[in-house]
Amino acid sequence: MQAIIFANRSGNELAPLDSHYCPALLPVGNKPVIEFTLEDLADAQISKIRIVISTQSAQIEKLIGNGEKWGLEVEYFLSREQENVSSVLPRLSLNPDETTLLARADILRSPCIKSFTQFSKQMNNNHVIAKQANQNAGLMLLPGARHFTEDLDWPLSDCQLRSNEQQSIIQVLHGDCYMLNNLQDYMNANQALASAKLTGINPRGRYFSSAAKENGFYVGAKTKSASLTVHNAWGVIGNNTWIDESVDMQQSIVVGKNCLVEKACSLKNCLILDNSYVGQGLNVTNTIISKSLLIKPESQGHLILEDPSIISENCNFNSTQQQKQQTTFIDKLQAFVLFCLGLIFAPLLLLLSFLAHPKRPIMRETLFFQGVKRNSYRWNIKLLFIARLPQLYWVMTGKIALFGASPFEQKITTKDLLEHVEKPSLLGLYGPLQLVIDEQAPLEERLLIEAEYLCTDQRSKYWRLVANSLLGRRKQPCALTNKIPNDTAPSDNTP
Repeated sequence: MQAIIFANRSGNELAPLDSHYCPALLPVGNKPVIEFTLEDLADAQISKIRIVISTQSAQIEKLIGNGEKWGLEVEYFLSREQENVSSVLPRLSLNPDETTLLARADILRSPCIKSFTQFSKQMNNNHVIAKQANQNAGLMLLPGARHFTEDLDWPLSDCQLRSNEQQSIIQVLHGDCYMLNNLQDYMNANQALASAKLTGINPRGRYFSSAAKENGFYVGAKTKSASLTVHNAWGVIGNNTWIDESVDMQQSIVVGKNCLVEKACSLKNCLILDNSYVGQGLNVTNTIISKSLLIKPESQGHLILEDPSIISENCNFNSTQQQKQQTTFIDKLQAFVLFCLGLIFAPLLLLLSFLAHPKRPIMRETLFFQGVKRNSYRWNIKLLFIARLPQLYWVMTGKIALFGASPFEQKITTKDLLEHVEKPSLLGLYGPLQLVIDEQAPLEERLLIEAEYLCTDQRSKYWRLVANSLLGRRKQPCALTNKIPNDTAPSDNTP
């Protein structure tokens, strides 16, 4: 037996999401819809597959390839969007006497193909109408259904037994069925899978319990988030996704792969699709986010946001996860000597901090390195080189270098305004932002100064920064941007 599966819906009813995904590629619990049908076919031991495609055909072929992942042999056939099944089949040169399964691969069904084909074969070539959750399940078997292929055209008919179909039989299949014919139905499908309530379908990922009594989270590989046990939430989180520890999550949460959710966000009953960035402090409730699209499924309303600091495509996700760095022996040795000096003068530094700031003599700062956050402490005095002596512990343990980019600022993913300047990746305790640059400077200028200053490996310049810090010189951004070479300075139009 072979199968002809149709993945040629236009997806107009899912606008504006159709600009990012065709229905067959829509992620449900971080798995494209078409993959559920392929897995069902493999389970039914139907290995020869022909896929009828139109919109985003290249993406579908890239995802599925030759079908080896599922143990299938896959061929592709192009058609017009939502072309009638009766127009497509003659071009496939099918044997009219051969048993062939027809199925829609752009709707979501509980696994049922094995049950359907076994039952249909016993019906002596009668037309079997497949119903699941009181809906057309998008399945039929040739040659028995050769006169009823219009029931598989999109949009699917209700497939009620008509008076002229005396030879037709209705089979009620166990499980759930989602047409994905509107945004709310798509949201409902994800929420059902997030709560593990889709019959016969398990969410992808490793299971972690949460504060919700009956549900938990299914988390993909290389994903970072806060302890899930403190959240009264459940859901699915995809691979290579970063969720800040301060993010509050409630009820059903589905986050795709390669996503970044910044600190102080609040997520409740939301769906965040692949490669999306969610900026700091955003409240996301009953919402679908796909890159720069913010969609309200209930009202079918949407916004396209052009400010990348709110929501945007997280195309440079990997840059947000700092690669593990090697701290040199010289750095560790210098850090050890300075740390010992800091211990000797610690009583004096404590007294100076207390005199300068009686209510807060010790400052707490957050370190961001190697995909984790750690609290660190320094003296609350003006001379930052001396104030940071207790933080040399992190250099001695090899977590950061002695000199480098600031580890005290989380690197967010925004459109690169400084395309001619390579951003530094080596994190260090001391650098221009950590010692001499005004903290109130705009983010773009701070990034530019840091990138330009660290692009050459001259150790003497770091010690000049130390000297400026010891002399109490706090520079404004313009003091350094005037030194930037012409080939790296931003143009007059740079924000």
